[in-house]
Amino acid sequence: MKFSEPKISSKHACFEKGAYASKSAKYYLNNEFDPNTVKKVAVIRHAALGDQVITRPFLVEARKFFPNAEITLVALSTYQYGMPSDLADRTVVLHGRDKKGLVSFSDKIANFKEVGDQDIIFDLACTNRSYWVNILNKAKLKVGFPYKSWLRGKLYNAAVWRSDFSPEVETMLDMLRLLGHTPALRLDFAYPDHQELVNKKNPYIVYFNGASQPRKVLQNDQMKTLLEAAIKKHPNIEHVFLEGVKDNEKGEYLSDLSKYQNFKVQPCLPLDELLAYCAGATMVVAPDTGVRNVAISTHTPTVGIFYATVPFRYTPRYEVIHQIVMNADASIPTNKQILNSMAHSGLLR
Repeated sequence: MKFSEPKISSKHACFEKGAYASKSAKYYLNNEFDPNTVKKVAVIRHAALGDQVITRPFLVEARKFFPNAEITLVALSTYQYGMPSDLADRTVVLHGRDKKGLVSFSDKIANFKEVGDQDIIFDLACTNRSYWVNILNKAKLKVGFPYKSWLRGKLYNAAVWRSDFSPEVETMLDMLRLLGHTPALRLDFAYPDHQELVNKKNPYIVYFNGASQPRKVLQNDQMKTLLEAAIKKHPNIEHVFLEGVKDNEKGEYLSDLSKYQNFKVQPCLPLDELLAYCAGATMVVAPDTGVRNVAISTHTPTVGIFYATVPFRYTPRYEVIHQIVMNADASIPTNKQILNSMAHSGLLR
């Protein structure tokens, strides 16, 4: 019996069964699509700091694949901290919850239309607001990664599969792979690089214990005992507790640890300084939070503490420098587990 080789679904649709493209999308990809002639590309992303950060490689790679296109970033007024507008030609900010009661329905529709007609829309948000942008736009290709399968074909004429077991940054890049683009193997975040900035003369570890949701972080007592154990175990490294902007992210409760010469509390830093500070660190230890994603974006080794959220969607596979501390039953990891993961990286002596 003779078996034929599997074929991709169409020109510029580099998949067999692992993605979706409608008949209209396949026709466009077969007959009209040329990345060099695409003039307008919109990228929609509505999220907090960590999710903004992981959008950067997508924008970097989109610039490579569509060298002659104007790239419009579509953001949200409630999530502007860390917004990667520096990698876009144009930014449209949609009205968020902070505008509730201040704008009419017609104002919202006009706001959605500010995006303007596009050739291609990449929806990295898949929210009610991003749905409106897609509905009101005449783009020939609308690519998303919705959890709701019925949106494939109804709203999006091309889509990639979304999983809690694949890094979200990789899933987003799958939208470009679908069209035939090959992203860099070491993702480029267009941020300071740990390999160039790591402080080898005076090494330090950064600890952060804040998050958008309090359920993600360790209790103060556990954080304090973890720090003290790490300080004693690794006396030749400086241990730095990084404060956040919120009152519950301050380090006053760690004042007793000031007796150790290799410990300090670092007040909250502006984003540009935070990037350089994380890039210079030997390691960053943190829960599922934006600061951890900032460290990942600078290619700094991390130890991620997980028990309240899924770990795999936000842990890169393209670098082996990132450790996860978790238990299968979702119980809180012990300090011993966290310290073992820090040592397992091979960076601490």
